[in-house]
Amino acid sequence: MADRVLVFYDSQCEVCQAGVSWLRFLDNREFTECISIDEGSLERAGLNPDACTQQLHVVTPKGVLVGWNAVTHLARLFPATWIFGALGSVPPFGWVGKSLYGWVARNRYALSKCRGGACRSVKVEELERQAPQGALRLCHWFGMLMRLPLSLGAILRQIGRNCLRFARTYRRRFDFLNGRLQLFMLNRLPCDLISLLFGEHFLMIVYDGIAIDPGPSRLRGALLRYLQRLSANRIHSILATHHHEEHAGNLNWLAERTGANLYVGEATAACLAVAARLPWIREFMIGARPRLEQPYCVIDRRVCDLETFSTPGHCDDHICLYDRRAKILFAGDSFMGAYFSAPNPDVDSRAWIETLHRLLDLDIEILVEGHGHIHTLRQDIPDSCPLVVRRDPREALNEKVAIL
Repeated sequence: MADRVLVFYDSQCEVCQAGVSWLRFLDNREFTECISIDEGSLERAGLNPDACTQQLHVVTPKGVLVGWNAVTHLARLFPATWIFGALGSVPPFGWVGKSLYGWVARNRYALSKCRGGACRSVKVEELERQAPQGALRLCHWFGMLMRLPLSLGAILRQIGRNCLRFARTYRRRFDFLNGRLQLFMLNRLPCDLISLLFGEHFLMIVYDGIAIDPGPSRLRGALLRYLQRLSANRIHSILATHHHEEHAGNLNWLAERTGANLYVGEATAACLAVAARLPWIREFMIGARPRLEQPYCVIDRRVCDLETFSTPGHCDDHICLYDRRAKILFAGDSFMGAYFSAPNPDVDSRAWIETLHRLLDLDIEILVEGHGHIHTLRQDIPDSCPLVVRRDPREALNEKVAIL
């Protein structure tokens, strides 16, 4: 849109980020475009970089607005905030608004957390020495409080979506590609609480007779119900993408039940050589991870027709599986949605970025996550499954790279 209002903001400032979050929430008709300030974007707009790091700059078809005048103009764009923009433009409300905005602008790096410790316009130590103590006391709270209503609303909306998806997937089996790919949904309390609150599903993936990540030990009963209905030779191989308990909790157990060959990566075998001590909440919710027992085979470069390769980041021992002919990537937890990284202490974001770049070198048409979602544009994966995300896998991977 040629007449779109351009909003130049400092992405290093958490207060600025909170304001932009509200703007994007209000702007459902896309009147505005929010642009993080950098030399290139400012040069194209003809703006002064130093001035833009001090105050908000908004470029409209009629000219450039700065500071509080920019805020009131943006407020008048939307019905929900029009009255605030109108009152803020006239005395005495305009005087109060300009004074408050000026105080926040001068102290915003104390009010925010200054992401990465690299503020663009000030020296952090100098600011902390000179800033009012009141601003410093608000250091970790101001941006969060600005976002709080949006955050709570987003959390409640996501939980609602999780509940609907949970109801549609509960104890179901999904077959794709004429039965070559199957998802076996594993359900039982208290694991189901994780699915309802966070949207992570517990499942076993079976592809061409290879069982991938057969779930946590807490869900063996759910897994047994499926096994009793499967043909004796349906599963001939079992493997885990990594050692975490919700993926590797049933490796030996399933191998004993099916007589299938068990495969693990060398690094995963080392992690599973001893039973892990988990935080009590994880052990209660998901179940303890048993020690890996012989017999098992160490993965080299392939398991049947699937290529395997190291993909550290989510954890050091993570591997991915790739069918080059079908252009299917079994990503495990190396991709769990663009915004999710996991709270585990073994996450290495730098290694994860390198892994994602290597995944982008592959020709991927179907990406299967370790917790169930399938990202694809291919029409032979039907929309009837609520876990299908109709999106190019490369686009999703690129988004995760940008966020990390």
